[in-house]
Amino acid sequence: MSLTRWAALGAYVAAIYASLPFAPRVGLRFLRTAPGSWVLGPGLALVVLAGAAALVLGLRRRGAPARAYAALAVAAGAHHLERTHLPEYGIAAWLAWRAIAPLVPGPLAGYAAGAALAAAIGYGDELLQSIVPGRYYDIRDVGMNALGSVLAVIVIAATRAGVRRHEVVERESGAKFATHDSVP
Repeated sequence: MSLTRWAALGAYVAAIYASLPFAPRVGLRFLRTAPGSWVLGPGLALVVLAGAAALVLGLRRRGAPARAYAALAVAAGAHHLERTHLPEYGIAAWLAWRAIAPLVPGPLAGYAAGAALAAAIGYGDELLQSIVPGRYYDIRDVGMNALGSVLAVIVIAATRAGVRRHEVVERESGAKFATHDSVP
């Protein structure tokens, strides 16, 4: 299963890097259409609101602590900063976290490694733009890519707050331990 997760991340990164020469033209052409102006305007706001409502409902169902709601509010508040980099590298962070989390000890290490890997992918994107005709390297974009990565990991952590990670099993001696099968 881990190989599948790495393959998904690799395919996503390949798609980002392969689209560098033509993505801005396609995006502008789409934006100039009626559906495109709606999707990237009021439609995007509706998607963000619906997504936030779904996340809040998920947090309530899991009995998440107040800090999870605060983290979600911070991430949602940053959506207006940038409409391309945040979702693009948010998805990269989610895919990176899914691939890396099973390989590192503890959830915090998984979140940090996922955000760092996605930010590095974003840095690679900007480095490639420096050699693609019609594109250029911009340190602000590096920061936005990293911000998108970190905010996505905050949302992941918030949505997982309150989830029991291990199923407790009673041994005959009364000791408690987590079985390998009980860890997702």
